[in-house]
Formats: sequence, C-alpha cells, structure tokens
Amino acid sequence: MPDASWIADAPGVDALRALGARLQTPELIVFPVRHHSPACAWQLRRLLERTPVSAVLVEGPRSFTRLIPQLTHGQARMPLAIYGYCVFKGSGETPARRLAAYYPFCDHSPELVALRHAAAREVPARFIDLDPAEQFALDLEEQGDELARSLLDERHLQRSRYLAHLAQRLGCRNHEELWEHLFEAPAVTRSVEEHIADMAAYCQLSRIEHGDDELRADGTLAREAEMAAAIAEALAQREPGAGPVLAVVGGFHAVVLPELVAAGTKRPALKTPAVEDQSAALIRYSQERLDRLNGYSSGMTSPAWHQGLWERMLKRGKAGVDVGAKLRREQTLAVLFDVAAELRDKHRMPLPMPTLGAAYEQALRLAALRGRDAPLREDLLDAVTSCFVKGELDAEGALVLGVMRRQLGGQAIGQVPPGTDRPPLLRDFEARARRQRLKIDDPQPRRLVLDLYRRQDHRLTSRLLLGVSLLGVPLAVRVSGPDFVNGMGLARLQEHWEYSYSAMTEAALVEASVYGTTLPLAVTNRFEVRLQRLTDGEDPRNAGAAAALLVQACVLGLHDHLRAVMGTLLQVVGEEASFESVAKACSVLGLLWESCEPLEARQLSELPALLAACFQRAMFLGRDLRGAEGDGSGLIEGLSRLRELLISGAGRGLDAGLFWQLLEYLQAQHDLSLIRGAAAGLRHCSGQLDAAELEVLLGGHLQGGVSPGEAVAFLRGLLSTARETAWQQPRLMEALDGRLREWDEAAFVSVLPELRLAFAEMTPKETDRIAQAVAGLHGRDGPGPLVRHDIDAASVQLNLGHSAQLLERLRSDGLGAWLQS
Repeated sequence: MPDASWIADAPGVDALRALGARLQTPELIVFPVRHHSPACAWQLRRLLERTPVSAVLVEGPRSFTRLIPQLTHGQARMPLAIYGYCVFKGSGETPARRLAAYYPFCDHSPELVALRHAAAREVPARFIDLDPAEQFALDLEEQGDELARSLLDERHLQRSRYLAHLAQRLGCRNHEELWEHLFEAPAVTRSVEEHIADMAAYCQLSRIEHGDDELRADGTLAREAEMAAAIAEALAQREPGAGPVLAVVGGFHAVVLPELVAAGTKRPALKTPAVEDQSAALIRYSQERLDRLNGYSSGMTSPAWHQGLWERMLKRGKAGVDVGAKLRREQTLAVLFDVAAELRDKHRMPLPMPTLGAAYEQALRLAALRGRDAPLREDLLDAVTSCFVKGELDAEGALVLGVMRRQLGGQAIGQVPPGTDRPPLLRDFEARARRQRLKIDDPQPRRLVLDLYRRQDHRLTSRLLLGVSLLGVPLAVRVSGPDFVNGMGLARLQEHWEYSYSAMTEAALVEASVYGTTLPLAVTNRFEVRLQRLTDGEDPRNAGAAAALLVQACVLGLHDHLRAVMGTLLQVVGEEASFESVAKACSVLGLLWESCEPLEARQLSELPALLAACFQRAMFLGRDLRGAEGDGSGLIEGLSRLRELLISGAGRGLDAGLFWQLLEYLQAQHDLSLIRGAAAGLRHCSGQLDAAELEVLLGGHLQGGVSPGEAVAFLRGLLSTARETAWQQPRLMEALDGRLREWDEAAFVSVLPELRLAFAEMTPKETDRIAQAVAGLHGRDGPGPLVRHDIDAASVQLNLGHSAQLLERLRSDGLGAWLQS
C-alpha cells in the first residue's frame, strides 16, 4: 500500500462544514463554481430564484464590465468569448511583448447565469478581477507570445493529491469523472446548501496543498486581494435592508474570500510594464474550442453533452416537472441515437436496434454498478466501446470513438449580437477584401485564380491571403501555384486558392488584433516577431530558415524589411556550421533572384553579394565534409541544390571551379560510398567525368574488394544524381549483373533494402527501360509477365513452403552439393 499519511493533515468534517456556512451570510454570498459546470449553474439559478440580491460580482477582468450588455443581449448566442490582449512596450534591444487571453462563456456557465439574471432584473453587475495586463505582469516569464491563455485556469484543482486519492477510493479514473460523480450526477436532487458545502470542502482540499509562496508566484494571492477589495467596496455601497451581495468566483478562490474581506484586505500594489496597446472584444467561440479535450485548461469535457443536459434541466424546470435522474437517462439515449445515425449514414456501419438497446442497457447497469442513479459521460463511452466496436479498437474502434467524441463535443458556433464593437483590424480586413473583390458576405466555399506575373491587383490579393495565413486566420488555402518560399511549382504562372469566410475567420481576425489595428501593420508586426525569434535563437537559427524568411518578406510585400532580414541572414550564414543549411540558403537566394519580377524585388541590389557570401561559406564548409548526418540524403540534396544553382542564371557570377573541386574531393575522399557515388554522378552529368572514367570507378566498387553493402551504396548515390546512367551506360548494368551473380543468397538479402532504394525514385517508364536492358543481358526480349493472375497468394506461399522443406531434406541427406550445381 502506498504511504497515505499525508491524509491525516486534511481538515476535519466540522471545519469543512463551518467553511461552507461562512460562504453564506445575510450581507454576502460567495458562490463557489467550477467554470462551465451545469451543476453549479443549476444551483446558482435556484439560489437566485429565491434570494433577491443587491449586486452581482463575477470573477473576471474588471475592464470587461463594459461588455456585459453585449454578452447578455437577447440576440447573443453562446458559445462566445471575451478576447483581451495587451502589448507591453519594448526597451532597447528588448522587443515588445504581445500577450492575449480568452474568457469563454456557454449557456451553462455559472458566471453567465448570474449576469443574465442581473440584466433581467436591472441589478448592478460587474467583473472584479485584475485586468489582463496586470495578470500577465504577475507571471510575465511564463507567458509566450504565440498562444493566448485562458483566464479561467483550473490547474490547482486538477493537481490535488486529496482529490486524486478520493477518485481512487470511489473508483473514478480521473479528476473529470470524480467531478461528474460528486456534483453533476446528483445536481438536481440536492439542496443549494448541500451543494455549497460540498463545493467548499472539495475546493479546500485542493487549496491546502498550495503554500503562499507558490500562490504568490503565480499571481493567485494578488488576484484574490483585488477581488476581496471589490467585494468590500460593494458591501459598503449596499443599502441597509437590501439583499446580499453575490460574488460568483472559482471555488479555489471562494474558500478564502470571506476571510480576506473580513480582514479588510487592500487592493494589491502592482508594477506593470509600460503598456503600448490593450483592448478587449466579444467574439464568436465554438464548442470544439470549448472542449477541455482540445486543450482548453478550464473547460468541461464534452460541452455538447453538458449543453444537452442543461437544456433538459431548464425545460423540465420551467414546466414544473420533477428534475430527477430521468433527464440524464434521456440524454444518454439521445446521444446513442445520434452516434448510431452518423455511423450508419456517413460511414455505412450497420448498427441494428438490438445493439443500440444493448448499449443503453449497459450504460444504465454500469452507472448502477458504480453507485450512480443515471449514466455519466464515462459510462456512456464504456457502453459504446463495448457494444458498437466489433473489431479492433485501433481500427473500427477509432472510427466509432471519433464519432462519439464529436457528438459529445459538439460543433455549435456562437453569434455576437447586433451592434457589437467591431475591432479596427476586422473592419480594415473587410474593406481590403471587398476592394480585392473577395466574397466575404456568406460562408460559401469559392475558388480563386490569380495571375501573379501579369496582374498587379492579383499580386495584392495574393499578399492579402498570405498575410491572413501568417496571422493564423482560417480563411484560404493555396491549392496550387508557385511556392516561392519553399521553391516548389515555380514554373506555374498562376495561383489557385480556395477560400471561405466563416465565423471562425472573424473570431481569428479579432484575436489577431494583438498584432495591430490594420492588416499591413498586423502582418508586419507578426513577421517582426518571427524575425526576432530567429535572431534570438528561439526558433532554429540556421541559414536555410533565414533565407526562407527573406523570400517570405518579398511574398508578403514587406520590401522595407528586406535589408534587416539580409543583415540577419549574413550574420547567421557566418555562424552556420551545417553545409546542408548553407546550401539550402544558396538555393533559396537563387530562386529569389530568378523570381524578382512577380515578387517585385528588382531593386534588391545586395542580392548577388549575399548569394556569393553564402556560396563561399558552403565551399568552406565542404572542405571538412567527411561523414554525413542521418542517411546522407541531406548532403546529397545540398550538393544537388548547388549544382542547379550554378547552371541557372543566378549562378553565373559564382566561381563554379570551387564546386567541381569539392566534388572531386568528395568522390575520392569521403567516408561514405553513398556520397562518393553521388559526387561521381554530379561530375558525370556536368561533363567533369567521362563515361570511361565512370565505368572504371563503378567497376572498382562493384568488382573490387569493397563489401556488397558499400558497392550498392555507391550505386544508390550514383543513381540519385545521375539516374540516366542506368540505361545510357550498358556496361553499368553488365557490371551490376555480374556482381549480383557472385553474391550468395545471404549477401544478396543483406543489401536488398539498399538496392531497392537505389531504384526507388525511377519512374515506371525508366524502370521498364532498365528491365529491358537487364533482360537483354540474359538473351531475352523482355522481362516477361510481371504479374501472374492464374495463381493466388495462398498458392505462392504453399509452394514456397514446399520448396523450403525440399531444400532442408536435401541438405539433411548430404546432397547439398546438388544445390550448388
């Protein structure tokens, strides 16, 4: 048994009950919640129905108070979120810090239930927590510039040893199942007082494991001081005889707030960095993003499941019908029908009604076995896994469980009410999109063809689409066309796009406001963040990445940033120790030189000197090439890139002799046969090594004293850079054929994987030409039928087994010499 002596330190039952009682007084009710919990929302609703309150205070940044009318508007449809951001000013070499956070809401968020109640009864309501900039400043070192965080973090509850031990005692697999077992399942059958007392005990058991130093470091104590001061202020403004002040806060904070208020806790004196810009807006959100399984740290798992339960609770409550365990059974059956319908209609999976009935019955029995009067989400998942999955869990099971989780998670997207503030970036994008004749008034998918070489307005449209992609906005996908950054498809004159303006596009544009109020400014700032990360070494600091960033600046139209990027690239190249990375940079710069027209980089006069510096660095690093990283393919790719550069227009001013000397050195001195073969192939294709010399070199590897593995590796390297030699040099196939006949079966099998790789990149037509050549070596017109349709795979295996038995019998009888002949 593991040591559990620490359990003795837990507070007693009487102390926990007393704590629950302190949360409710005639002047103040501190209502502890778990964010997005239907159980907490239901109990809070019952409390508000019987208790007139004088003010509603909600955990959340105080500057968000101005958005409460929009949030509680009759036409607002959940899920929505308040998105807030701030930009801390940089100083000296320290760049500006851009930080953002979400505060999501759904219909069963207790905070929203309280705010809607206040709006309906004209009760004063406000948020009482520190503003985002203040919260960010408390633990600035923990913040990243890339991902927005949640303002409703529940990590303290999830780490509790006491709750983990309790889950084990009750047979629950994790924190989520424990919560549903203790609170969601019995929500409709217990009183408000019982709920508050149990919540207080649950949260206090989580809190006692965290010391003041830890809570001070992560900003918890400062936030609680701010909330306590706000509550005290509301109590001071309360009229005599008026209803109590209601404070709806996370349970982790609720258990200490009455004590802090009684002690007269003052607002924290915080020092925040200088703020350059900050704002907040109400945006659309989705159940998919709200799902805790998708990474949102304070969301309830499976929001669609809880939304269905909440709607059933409201419907029965309004009708005056007893809200008991029956509604959870109804929800279980409804989800089973929805899952079965999707599996039948979309995936053609047969699910007869008896299977559906068996799953429902099993969910009920699992719930009863686990001490529940109705199924929880885990009971439903177990029943579906058991009854719907007939094959392997990793195959058919993955499909079934994927459908199940999608049904439980939901796909609903919220709708902001009319008149909601529209951030400047969103308005700027809409004006630019309409100017470029993009259809953004409906979500219909559309196709777009852009002529980059002849139409200036098409270049502007391409930059707009690439800019919003850089910002992470889900709007458009480039289907085909020249990819200048990665050097692909450059022979194509047109870009083909597919785009669709959706609710998530709008929400993402609001989120991107952290980078600027106009699209060019946001794209510029986002690009500068990438450049800074490269400069500081936060992103891989290599020459290839720096060169790609230079091309991206051109693609985005950020030509005024080119000199800064070139300066960084020159510095990175001077420090670079990887030949492959510098070779990639050379290739990228060569492509940029050839694509000056569509990228409007004609005035880039420093480009030839920068390319020459990269090429010289590659030649310098090439002198010390002895081994190769990985399987050597990166080095071969780098050498091939340099050869392509030298035969292009961009490479005319480079000293090609240095490269041919490098190849001659690698062909003679490199440790790997693969690289020696690749160097020989490149020299042969460029006329530096004639057919006779190549034949001698190849013959030396195939017929000399090297091992079969090294011989085939040389061949593979040769064909990777000069594949045409396989049919243009007949003596090559003759030498290979003779060498293969010399090897015994064990030697042949050992090199077979490498031999396959040597011919793997051949096209079908090229493979057929090689097969014809090999057949001619053995006096045949062709390779003959490659597939036998008159015999099945089972017969082949049976014959192979018989052959193996015959060979073994001959050896055991001393007739092995027959096999040699």
